Amino acid sequence: LLSSRVLVYSPNSDIEIANESEMENPFGYRLSQNYPNPFNPSTNIEFKLGMSNKVTLKIFDVLGRVVAILLNEELFSSGVHTINFDASGLASGVYLFRMEAGGFIQTRKMLLMK
Repeated sequence: LLSSRVLVYSPNSDIEIANESEMENPFGYRLSQNYPNPFNPSTNIEFKLGMSNKVTLKIFDVLGRVVAILLNEELFSSGVHTINFDASGLASGVYLFRMEAGGFIQTRKMLLMK
């Protein structure tokens, strides 16, 4: 059973606003924003698994073409994991990275600046 709370913003308070998209996935899966972002030539991609699972992590250009496969159905234990992505062979621009694990799918955007 999930519990949720609503935070109300007041200009005279220090309360932060949280929306549903920022809340933790109930199954413990999360794909974090890469860091640093923008990056040159490498960046780190962090993800969390609530249970052991096979993970696929792909990089796409803005046209939807796969430009790199970082993980392809590789088994990871539960916990937080970090993968380094070296984009030295790619042109500057916007790229997308997508993680799939146990029915969880999430895509994020990153910027390569050379």
